[in-house]
Amino acid sequence: MTTVPILTDLKNSISFALENIIKYGDTDIFPYPLERQIFRDKKDKIIDLLNEFKGNFDEIITQMPAEHEKLLNAVGYTGFRQGTQIDPIWNAYLLALVLSIGSDIEKTRISSEKEIIFSYRFKPDSTSYTIFDRDYGWLAFQKKSIEYAKKHKFVLVCDISDYYPRIYHHRLENSLKKATQKSDTIKQIKYLLNGLSKGASYGLPIGGPAARLLSELLLNRTDRLLLSKGITFCRFVDDYHVFGETKEEIYGNLVHLNETLLNNEGLSLQKTKTRILSSAEFLETSSFSDENIPDNQEEQEKRNFLKIHIHYDPYSDTAEEDYDSLCEELSKFDIVGMLASEMQKTRIAEGVTKKLIRAIAHIHESAKNPAVLSLLENLYVLYPIFPTVMLLLKSTINALQKETKEKIFLVLREIIKANSYLCKVPVNLAFIIRILAHDNSDETDAVLIKVFTETSSMLIKRDIILVLAQHNADYWVSEELKRYNVATPWEKRSLMVASYILEDEGREWRKRIKNGLSDFDIIVKEWASEQKSSGKRIEI
Repeated sequence: MTTVPILTDLKNSISFALENIIKYGDTDIFPYPLERQIFRDKKDKIIDLLNEFKGNFDEIITQMPAEHEKLLNAVGYTGFRQGTQIDPIWNAYLLALVLSIGSDIEKTRISSEKEIIFSYRFKPDSTSYTIFDRDYGWLAFQKKSIEYAKKHKFVLVCDISDYYPRIYHHRLENSLKKATQKSDTIKQIKYLLNGLSKGASYGLPIGGPAARLLSELLLNRTDRLLLSKGITFCRFVDDYHVFGETKEEIYGNLVHLNETLLNNEGLSLQKTKTRILSSAEFLETSSFSDENIPDNQEEQEKRNFLKIHIHYDPYSDTAEEDYDSLCEELSKFDIVGMLASEMQKTRIAEGVTKKLIRAIAHIHESAKNPAVLSLLENLYVLYPIFPTVMLLLKSTINALQKETKEKIFLVLREIIKANSYLCKVPVNLAFIIRILAHDNSDETDAVLIKVFTETSSMLIKRDIILVLAQHNADYWVSEELKRYNVATPWEKRSLMVASYILEDEGREWRKRIKNGLSDFDIIVKEWASEQKSSGKRIEI
């Protein structure tokens, strides 16, 4: 039976945070960093180190600052958002801090049983190491909205403009002080957020679960004010659906919501996305409503497909049965045909296309290679979900035919050589590099070295160092060690790991730099040494 741990102390929260990161990664934006493997293999030592952070926070963060990088990620065909990659050790500590007050935050919010707020309900699970209640999410939000729409005549649909970047730290701090008595925890959270915002007093790092829970707390006051006014509404993250009987009532609620957000939180609604609909219009346009009748069989099939939950846990006690069940369910749909239909459009439907791409990993081998080749031919129309395509390639690369793999590597190299806009988006480039890690060729190494010399991103440089070490490019790694003193912190860590391919030269070099290593880097060095001793090569 699944148990729900009470993460009230930091020690338990640190352990849980690491387990969550090991299993699910640190963000939903960037490729997983190498440190995730180190957390897995050196978990006890990482826990001991993070436990030292609490009492020696000021000293440790001075000696080992919380490095981070903000990189653009595509949203749609012309939009962007900045994701934040935090140094993995500090990201783990920030998550542990937030988890330790997660129960306090959840108690402050409107009860989940009222079915009003559907985003990131805190319910940590000690078996799966998930943080949030899976019964509450986008689908539950839509279903409840349909239920409310059937009982009212009008619906206000709106969302908050630039929510995460505009969250003020001072207002968040006040909300935290009202939610919990753990003043030291609040102080450290605020310090980390301030550093991640480069000294600005606003903004949460986009991408990780810590920021998600903090953002929910900030909107709690607005939620409760709406509830106290007797307004019928539901919310998912920054999306509000408000219900009423007359246009007069709905307009009044729109004014009230705008005033409440602006006066209390300094936030505003997106003007272009704010709509007042009749309930009939809302129900007819919702993909989750029975009133929205599909125009044809193809559309009906897509809707049925969207209802499937594509999730497979290879570590589950029933992993084999779960996988067989998933494959059987997927076999009812023409995955390849539905995907081909989407890619013929000038603009894809992102939700269904993402899900179709993820499903390719589970289709029959005979269909998998042609499906992957088809994706390669349509990368530009798939631009808004480019990372999803790369994640599929990463997960299936070892099972693909040699000709398919060579085509993948050729296409991705040409994208970089042509300086295509596909790789001008930094997050896309980061994923491309992870795929090219599987191509140990002179052509790929030359392309990556050129990217390394031209980019200013320490995340991109960090990964290229590790990939070239994985390719055993000792000539290049040896040369890069000479610029260690002027390298960024993430490059330095990667160079230290990469130095283990250099045998005696690497050993002598590490002796010269060991006195400048942080406590975390010492653990990384120990891990890299163990990898070398056991004959395991570096892989990202």
